[in-house]
Amino acid sequence: MPKLSDEAESFYISVYEMVQRVPVGHVTTYGHIARMIGAPQNSRQVGSALKYLRAGNHNEGEDGAATTLVEFNSESVPWWRVISSDGRIAFRARESMDRQGQRLQAEGIEVRGDSNNRPRIISLSDYGWFPRADDDDDDEIYESIPSANVL
Repeated sequence: MPKLSDEAESFYISVYEMVQRVPVGHVTTYGHIARMIGAPQNSRQVGSALKYLRAGNHNEGEDGAATTLVEFNSESVPWWRVISSDGRIAFRARESMDRQGQRLQAEGIEVRGDSNNRPRIISLSDYGWFPRADDDDDDEIYESIPSANVL
């Protein structure tokens, strides 16, 4: 992970804490996470924050010192539950896309194949989690995606 300013670290922590709230068996979008943390214009930065999650459980930073971000890693933050607003797994290295599809399927989410029959497409109307930013109840889905955006 690159060295972060205090502002960037605060943003990353907000992203990680919000992603941790996405329930098993549901997905949300980069844009919705950005809106939920009060930065609606920063959906791409949400993706960047998830990209820089450490693998597994790390107890210290690269220099050996403890960091504020140690509690956040690729196992404690369910990055695989965040997808593009069109219901697709975001394009990146094939192995990472495959791993995300497999993790979603393991949670019972139906992931349909794309034109190359690779698991990439998720129905936001069936699996989407879109609570209002002003509501603290994690267990209900408050908004639905308009059918025009559902694949």
